[in-house]
Amino acid sequence: MQLQKRIIKLMSKKGYVPIDIDGFVKALGMPGIDKQEVKKALEVLESEGRVVKTKKEKYALPAQLDMVVGEFMANKAGYGFVRTAIGDIFIPASKVKGAMHGDKVAVKISRKRTRQGPRSEGEITKIIERAHESIIGRYEVNGKVSVVIPTDKKIFYHVLVSKRDAMGAKDGDMVVAKLFEYPDGKKAARGFITEIIGDETSPTIEIDVIVRAHNLSTEFSPAAIAEAEAVPDKVLASDLEGRKDYRDMFTVTIDGLDAKDFDDAVSIRREESGHFHLSVHIADVSHYVRIGSALDEDAYLRGTSVYLADRVLPMLPHKLSNNICSLNPNVDRLTLSVEMVIDDRGEVIDFEVHRGVINSNFRLTYEQVDEAFKTGQYPNADVRDLLINMRELSDILENKRLKRGSLNFETVEPKVILDEALRPVEVIVRERTPATKIIEEAMIVTNETIASFMYWQDAPMVYRVHDRPNEESLVQIEELIENLRYPVRKLKSAHPRVIQQIITYAHNRPEKLLINNLLLRAMKRAKYAPASTLHFGLASQHYTHFTSPIRRYPDLVVHRLVKAVIDQNLSEPSIVNMVDELADICEHSSFMEREADDAERESIDVKLCELMKRHIGEVFDGTITGVAGYGFFVQLPNTAEGLVHVRDLTDDYYIYDEATFTLLGQRTGRVFQIGQLVTVQVANVIIGERRIDFTLADKRL
Repeated sequence: MQLQKRIIKLMSKKGYVPIDIDGFVKALGMPGIDKQEVKKALEVLESEGRVVKTKKEKYALPAQLDMVVGEFMANKAGYGFVRTAIGDIFIPASKVKGAMHGDKVAVKISRKRTRQGPRSEGEITKIIERAHESIIGRYEVNGKVSVVIPTDKKIFYHVLVSKRDAMGAKDGDMVVAKLFEYPDGKKAARGFITEIIGDETSPTIEIDVIVRAHNLSTEFSPAAIAEAEAVPDKVLASDLEGRKDYRDMFTVTIDGLDAKDFDDAVSIRREESGHFHLSVHIADVSHYVRIGSALDEDAYLRGTSVYLADRVLPMLPHKLSNNICSLNPNVDRLTLSVEMVIDDRGEVIDFEVHRGVINSNFRLTYEQVDEAFKTGQYPNADVRDLLINMRELSDILENKRLKRGSLNFETVEPKVILDEALRPVEVIVRERTPATKIIEEAMIVTNETIASFMYWQDAPMVYRVHDRPNEESLVQIEELIENLRYPVRKLKSAHPRVIQQIITYAHNRPEKLLINNLLLRAMKRAKYAPASTLHFGLASQHYTHFTSPIRRYPDLVVHRLVKAVIDQNLSEPSIVNMVDELADICEHSSFMEREADDAERESIDVKLCELMKRHIGEVFDGTITGVAGYGFFVQLPNTAEGLVHVRDLTDDYYIYDEATFTLLGQRTGRVFQIGQLVTVQVANVIIGERRIDFTLADKRL
């Protein structure tokens, strides 16, 4: 490390001219230093992007060569952007020079003026570190030539594979190919097949590929399975020592109809003062999953449960996730319970945290609860009182959140219903309802209470943080809402309340879901961090994830830290070791959450494509969600999205207006813009590419 600092210091001196390794050995003037040590230090600095090696084997700082270093983010159309510390730099397709999505690259910057002003543009001059050792794709035999076509369309290079390196793969097989030669803009990528995933006709193959592409675990280690089998099937008498007994308290779980693991249960009563006494009971997973155990190691590596369209990859084995840890009805279960006294303004005026034991009285579903609210018919008086109190409290808590600037996005969640053969038969579009709201508000206030408690204890902690949104994306939305005549115009650096005003204004308009989705995309991803900062989306000063330890590893860590504080044993060696690793735990958990989210979304896209393939030729109404020079995207009510290509707009010649995000007919003056309602016909579906092609169902064409 000292040698690396000396090298950077030498290169930073005024008048430095790039030198080779021998030059560094002489210029450093360090007694005993040899060429191999200098070479190794320079290689490390180069891999980190801090120095660049020229074609003449000499070294310079990127800025000295008018370069910056960053990550290449490819677009399936062939161009891309390099994400750097000074912002995103556009790379035209002709200047990608063999870089692949995710590669660390050096870029020489130029500037180009567009209608929106100057834009950073550049050329990739060096690939510092490759992101992909292997590629997943479809094996195709074309005469004497065999290639693997990547399933990830951001990787736009086919991989040449000789027949002797094909491992017996057949035309159409989905395979994994290891690269031994990378593309460079002139020659192709080359590789050999290391694994045959399956035949392309298999009903599960597309999601099998998604699982592999995101490196999701499908098997538990033998040691973890053995530990799970050793866990008792029921709560033991010895487990109850030191726990508060909530078994006589009326308690319910409320989850989706297809839920199998129940992390949380709720109890509520009104005090004589009129205050709400809300108890939120969370599964005490940390009682069964000990720090450093094989179960803990597997849970850490997975980071989260993954809910794909045709399967679930749980974070913990089923014996824990669906049984002893799950708060199933009419059985004793261990909990970490938070009791909160909440006034009529939504303020938590008192709270306690206890190890507990509950025996849930009812397993309610969102569908049941919404129906009960609609009809006034409840299973019994206890359920009625609980739900009415929960609904009243949730309204109070929501109003409090909105006043402080919290965002309530109105999005839909598609649930693809599959038949026994795992073929999609219909899509159920789920929206936020009174039933989902009462649980959502209860969990938010619990997470905030625990986060604030740990913050003011000055204790080590895993927080959930959310940065301000991407301002470039907000500027684009500004132009859209101006065209749609929204009363709010300026979003850049706006308070969350301003964004909520737009969401509220869009509520009864046809472009409601579009506006919500665009705003949501502009938001940065929330992540885990060992230090507390503002959660922008919730306008919350201190926030954490405490309420789902069956399916999220950070929640399990939070439980351990909370217990250590209430037990006053933060100095216990296993806790100390865990605290030392909190930064790594947060980074890894955030990464695995992103992988899981992307895989879940892709799996839904696959099943939506499978469903729409059976509707080729049929006509649907939809909303334009995006416009580009090559056409416009249309989303159907079932959330399937496809492209109407500009070449199929035969009634006129259309030009794309970048300033207004519209396609404008030169002769007719006809306009296609975001938020517009159109009628389309399903023309083609390519499942492997997650692609749906529409044509406009319009008599004028």
